[in-house]
Amino acid sequence: MRAWIFALVGCLVPASAHALGQGEANLSAGAGVAVLFQGTGRVGTQGEFRLVRGISDAWSLRLGLQATLVPSSQNTKAATVLSQAAGVTWAFDAVNWVPFVDLGLVVADVRGGGNPASQRMGGQAGVGVDYLVSRHMAVSLLGRVDYYPLRLTGGDAPRPTQVGFVLHVGRAF
Repeated sequence: MRAWIFALVGCLVPASAHALGQGEANLSAGAGVAVLFQGTGRVGTQGEFRLVRGISDAWSLRLGLQATLVPSSQNTKAATVLSQAAGVTWAFDAVNWVPFVDLGLVVADVRGGGNPASQRMGGQAGVGVDYLVSRHMAVSLLGRVDYYPLRLTGGDAPRPTQVGFVLHVGRAF
C-alpha cells in the first residue's frame, strides 16, 4: 500500500520540479544488450556513459562513449565496437516520465567478427524515457540504432549497424 502512495505522490509533483533545465547537466552510466549486424546479426553486451547538458527546457547537447562486446560463436570470432558520439536530445516533460529523442554523429572503432579492423563514421537515432526518481537522480531506458556507412580507415568490411537497448542510472548536477 505504501508503494502506491509514494507512486501517486511522485506523479503529482510538477515536472518542472524535476526536469533537466537550461545550464544543468546529467551524467549517467548504463549497461544493456546490443545486436551487431556485420553480415549476420549477433547479440552482445553494451556499456556506455553519457553527459547531457541542458541548453533550454526541451533541448540538450549530448556526448557519449559506448563499448560493445559480441562474443565468438561457432564460426565467427568475437567482435568489439568502441564509439564516441555527439548529438542533441529533445525531451518532453510529462510529470516524472520524460520521453526523449536522441540524434547524433558517431565515430567507431570496429574490430573482430572475422573482418579487418576499421574506423567508421555514421549516425545515431534513438528514443527513450527518463524516470525522474528525485530532483537529482534519473533512471533511463534508451533504444538506439547506430549506422556506420563511412569508412575512415582500415578494411572495407560490410557497413556495420548496431541496435542497442540500455538501462541508465544518472545524476543531475
